[in-house]
Amino acid sequence: MIQQLIQRMMGLAPGMSKEAAATQVLSADPFDLMLHMEQVWNAFAPTSQGARTKLLATGAFNTYAPAPNGIPAWDHLGYSYVLENSRAVQIFRRVLREYRSGEGLGIPTIETQRWLDATEALLFGAANPMSPWLSTSAIRPDSESVRRNAYWRFFGLDLAFGTEDNRPPTYDKANAANMGFVGLFEELLFELWQAITNVRNMSGVNASDDDRIYRIAQELQFVLRSRRQQQMLAREELAAATVLGWIELTLSADTSVVTDLKATATNAADRLRLIGERVGLAAHSRSAALFAMCSDLSLLLRTIEAGLVSEPGLAWVLYLTVPPSTSALAQPLGNETRRLITEWAAATGKDLKVRAKPVEVNRRQLAALTAAAAR
Repeated sequence: MIQQLIQRMMGLAPGMSKEAAATQVLSADPFDLMLHMEQVWNAFAPTSQGARTKLLATGAFNTYAPAPNGIPAWDHLGYSYVLENSRAVQIFRRVLREYRSGEGLGIPTIETQRWLDATEALLFGAANPMSPWLSTSAIRPDSESVRRNAYWRFFGLDLAFGTEDNRPPTYDKANAANMGFVGLFEELLFELWQAITNVRNMSGVNASDDDRIYRIAQELQFVLRSRRQQQMLAREELAAATVLGWIELTLSADTSVVTDLKATATNAADRLRLIGERVGLAAHSRSAALFAMCSDLSLLLRTIEAGLVSEPGLAWVLYLTVPPSTSALAQPLGNETRRLITEWAAATGKDLKVRAKPVEVNRRQLAALTAAAAR
């Protein structure tokens, strides 16, 4: 949601640079950001009427509200999952605690204090008059547990770490979860790599298989959409994308809080590592790969869920860099897919260019497993 806001600001405000847009967002009143988040939700699932709609229009970012087209104007939950594995949320929780409880990290500048106010409200619900978007309540008081529950249901995955004090995490684990997602997704990445390497193959054996790419994409669309029936988990996905988008934007440059923490560096992963060292909580050792692939993963999963690969003849959307001469219906994701394969392998330690064991693609089997898990 945060990155999409930056893009809309750059597109609608002539001459606005990415740095200027980021500064405006990071220094904004948290209430203005909350109003905009509600506008983003309302553009996807219109629920606000009357006085509430008028209130949303008073926000500082009203000009940049997305069109009400029913399309999520935020990143896929996969974006949030890989970024949260860097442990950035827990690290910044410690940063907030240290700044709010003493002067151990030094005296923050006025700009950093504004960032602290916004972060405490956006990420942890302090003085938040519109808390529903956070997906927390007396029933679900901890936002990290809410996100863990969503990650489990969507991907059958937990985060790579426990609580902030290294205890095992406790959260509601749903029975209905996509336990086969990782195997299916990595099989797709393997097939896409075969297709990428064979794009310019004019003489050797062509190992690409558009039929199989299509079948796997269809299965992934099926299992992911099964968790989205009746807009299930959409609020949780928006909340997660906002939290992790805020953190990604904070670490995207030497912002005021990064500078105050003496963590200036050339990339987000190194900034997070230095901040983690300041507060005594180590970032994930492969954070560089996690930051590098988050946006590409979001784009690929959105494309798959949208059903753009609706037949084997459209499998090229996922691996070419330019559309075939016979079609200009879609912009292919070849560059994004190549980067994602590289960074996924770096983050997981798996060689996706070698198939260990083919994954059986069978929609009826997946449907049966889902139904059995739901009982």
